[in-house]
Amino acid sequence: MSADPTWAVVLALNQHRYTRECLTSILALDPPADRVLLVDNGSTDGTPERVSAEFPSVEVLALGENRYFAGGVNAGMKRALEGGAESVLILNNDVVLDRGALGTLRAALTADPSRGAVSPKLFFYEPPDRIWFAGGIVSRGFALLRHRGIHRTAGAFEDGARTIDYVSGAAALLSRRALTTVGLLDPDFVIYVEDADWSARAREAGFALWYEPAHHVSVTSGGGLTPLKAYFRLRSGALYLTRHAESWERPLAWGAYGLWTVALLVRSAFRSDFASGRALLLGFLDFTRILLGLKPPERRPEAFAPRTPAR
Repeated sequence: MSADPTWAVVLALNQHRYTRECLTSILALDPPADRVLLVDNGSTDGTPERVSAEFPSVEVLALGENRYFAGGVNAGMKRALEGGAESVLILNNDVVLDRGALGTLRAALTADPSRGAVSPKLFFYEPPDRIWFAGGIVSRGFALLRHRGIHRTAGAFEDGARTIDYVSGAAALLSRRALTTVGLLDPDFVIYVEDADWSARAREAGFALWYEPAHHVSVTSGGGLTPLKAYFRLRSGALYLTRHAESWERPLAWGAYGLWTVALLVRSAFRSDFASGRALLLGFLDFTRILLGLKPPERRPEAFAPRTPAR
């Protein structure tokens, strides 16, 4: 193990095909990660056993339950920090890394001691030249969260390494110093926006967040509106606003999120996607409740999962 070990922590819930491709790309990294840890969030497709059999060098932490994104990633980062990691590469199981990606990310992270985390450029797996993430931006005045360059083609997008407002939890290298200073992800977010919340806390603690576009990293299953995304992007967005936006920004953000919701409602209606439409309406209702300081009913991701037809 190197003097400054890096652990790669992959979060999985079923989707063994994606997990297998992700781990294969991690084990081919040059330079390699010092340790690779798969955190399994209660898979029912045999993922922990299949990974242990096919990838004996990968440590498997089977949680036995779904702790959602923040809870699962936190369990992995705790294990990495306890194991002496000086940096932790967190990855969704649908990410495929270019061979030299880790070396570039480590060089970017250590180039400036003020940097607490760095994210690479992320592309859609198909089409492979379409950008998914080129750094996170929080718009001033509205406190809206957006990915730079999303859906742009690589050749048509001016790019370069830079400071950003937030890193992506889909793929980010975080320093031990930042994690021990800022803390881990906030499980109150359940899913979505927990990376932007951690990033905001890191910036408030004096850390810089960096974007490094040098290597190709693909996101296999990103994109597409679902009831789950429709509801939790609104709910988590409201939590972010209450914690990090100025009070005068919140009415502007409410209007902007309202327009975004209406646009998605129209798109859902045209596609006869009534489940996503209902989730959008419910999400905006709870979004409004949270901004007003009210506590919305507890809603878990399972409530928005596709229903299995009765037999």
